Amino acid sequence: MSGNEKNITIETGDAGKGSSVIAEGANTEELEERALSVFSSERNEDMTALILCLITTFLVLLFTKWMV
Repeated sequence: MSGNEKNITIETGDAGKGSSVIAEGANTEELEERALSVFSSERNEDMTALILCLITTFLVLLFTKWMV
């Protein structure tokens, strides 16, 4: 990093651990795409967990119905 390059501090809140420092000439579009891909992957994980919980609940209810 050259001495002439300015840095920008971005407040990210509690979830982002306070603040981040990026170069003024940084490719913000790339940074935005990376952030959105993180949210997308977390959404996919949440959907997978929800589906597994629903299947498990259905199986438990099905087998308890048969045992009674």
